[in-house]
Amino acid sequence: MEEEWMARMMGEDPSYARPMDADETKRGPLGNAERSAVRWLMDVIEEEGKRAKRIAESDGELVRPKDNEEGGPLSDLERRAIQFLSDISDSEVERVRSGTIRPKDMADKGPLGEAETRAVLALSRIIESEKARMDQSRRRGGEAVRPIDVPGPLGEFERYIGDIIRSERQRVKDRELNEGKLVRPKDATISSGLGEVERKASEDWETLRNEEKQRLSSLRQFMSERRPMERDKDSPLGVTEAFTVGLFRGPRLLAAVADRVKELLKSEELETDKVDALPQAKDSDDDDDDDDQKRENKDDQQSM
Repeated sequence: MEEEWMARMMGEDPSYARPMDADETKRGPLGNAERSAVRWLMDVIEEEGKRAKRIAESDGELVRPKDNEEGGPLSDLERRAIQFLSDISDSEVERVRSGTIRPKDMADKGPLGEAETRAVLALSRIIESEKARMDQSRRRGGEAVRPIDVPGPLGEFERYIGDIIRSERQRVKDRELNEGKLVRPKDATISSGLGEVERKASEDWETLRNEEKQRLSSLRQFMSERRPMERDKDSPLGVTEAFTVGLFRGPRLLAAVADRVKELLKSEELETDKVDALPQAKDSDDDDDDDDQKRENKDDQQSM
């Protein structure tokens, strides 16, 4: 926390190691998933700790998660499961008493009745569309009528598959126009379901890639700020790290010295005329004598 406060005071982004610790503007799918998972686990641990305390205070009497008055993830999950099973049991008992055959025909539908109603509705739409297709085929003298020509689930599915086939055919033509280079489904001239899926996957992958790049950069900063040899070089870990780093850097230093010696050995000696042309540095003693002589001449002029 102190490092985070100092970084924010200096106008810098605090370093972090876990995806969930990233800033709100930089947190990606992994960070959000880890944050949700950690928060859920913390709530479960806290809830189970309270339940264990109640069990200890009641001399070992079993306390179920749903009996926790403050609630929690496990208690909510158990309550929903019990409520679901209870609704099924009540609706089935009432169905047997009323003599109703199918769950969907109950006045007060339970979970089974709702599921059957949705399934029957989907099947009814398919049956109606197929009846309409057969009726049109009969009117046309037995000519085949495709499901796409009549409204219905099968027609929508055939339209979806047809869009993919047309897009793939166009993608082959696009490849020929692109000098044989591969054209991905998301880049095809005609969009389709495959293109949309690939486009969404590419966006998610790019977001995840940027998140991990930023985390790698922050992780390097995080490790450099918390190295033992930087924080406390006299500690056992600091001394061990300094020794290990020096041991690994030794061969590199020797290699650099060897390369420099090779360069000096390969260098050529300057000719005499070139050496004479170099500016010669004046001797410091001559400079001091000249300064003393100038100072004496100045004093003589002032005395006269």
